[in-house]
Amino acid sequence: MDNSIILNHYPINMSNSVVAEILTETLNSEPCELIKLHNGLIIALSPRALGCYRNQQSLHDPLGNGLISFSALDPEYHIQFHDQRCITTYSGGYVGLLDGKALLIAPYKVRLYPNNQDGLRGQNCLAELELPEIDVL
Repeated sequence: MDNSIILNHYPINMSNSVVAEILTETLNSEPCELIKLHNGLIIALSPRALGCYRNQQSLHDPLGNGLISFSALDPEYHIQFHDQRCITTYSGGYVGLLDGKALLIAPYKVRLYPNNQDGLRGQNCLAELELPEIDVL
């Protein structure tokens, strides 16, 4: 099965992935793509940061009560968006981004790499989020 995402068709549901849905959002006047995991956790990608939230409603909590982990990105590692989107493909725990970066979702961590090859080798990690246990089955 081809897991390429056509950018005009959102949300997308696929059963062979850790990812349940991909949603678009605007947070703090910036584009944001949300990766909803099957257990309800949300991984938020914005141009300048990554965040993990307990659920989608937590994104708008002014006190940040639902924020589990957060990682700001250095300016040279900002994520490129086009038409409010940055995700091009996903399969299993892999998420490919428009600018060539790779996001890898594992049971206790999410890591952002500059490209697929660095992600496969576990080298040059740009950002990391701590996660509670994720049921990957």
